[in-house]
Amino acid sequence: MKKTKIILFLIFLIYPFFSYPHVNHYDKLKIIEMDVLRNGKKIGYNKYSFKSRNNLLIVKNEINFAAKLMGINLLVVNGSSTETYRNGKLIKFNSDTIQNKKKKYNKLVLDEKKKSFEINGSSFKGALPSFVLVGNWWNHSILQSEMIISPLSGSPKFQEVYFLSKEILKIKNNNYVTSKFKIIMKKNIDDKKKEEFNIWLDDKSKIILKVSYSKFGNWEYIVKNVEKFY
Repeated sequence: MKKTKIILFLIFLIYPFFSYPHVNHYDKLKIIEMDVLRNGKKIGYNKYSFKSRNNLLIVKNEINFAAKLMGINLLVVNGSSTETYRNGKLIKFNSDTIQNKKKKYNKLVLDEKKKSFEINGSSFKGALPSFVLVGNWWNHSILQSEMIISPLSGSPKFQEVYFLSKEILKIKNNNYVTSKFKIIMKKNIDDKKKEEFNIWLDDKSKIILKVSYSKFGNWEYIVKNVEKFY
């Protein structure tokens, strides 16, 4: 954990925008659409819709994809979620997902007095500190969090974040100056099993443009469309 804190501290020094209220970067956004690819083939989508009113930011997510291996369904996901922020702070989260015909869910509310999230999830029921982040690819706050909450099931996961390099990322005919990070995620701090994700963050818009990882194939989430309110 000490190593992770040092890494995150260095990220704060290199990228000072991380110290600001992160969801404020998204109050002018309308839509972020991502294609979901496996082994270079599009298999579905991940779409975030944003709505701001007064001091609230509401983010709705739709995800749908089906990965097959030799004609057999390997992983089929169909889900939706709603996040509600007040003055940049998450106060409520709800998700319902069907994964390979199995129902998963996460019902989260903020207890302001206890400064904790009360979670009723398919894999976890209990309380977690209110500084913990619900993991989603629209929010670059994931790059500074030592712990995240699974948006599908409510279970906590621990992570280490590493800055890798500056990189020019080409999406279709556009080139973006990005910062590339690696996230190493575990269910427990000492768990030998881990998941590794590569993240490309657009230096200008602070939007995560691409995510890649390997699990029964090579997976990519790539932004295909961003719409803003003017």
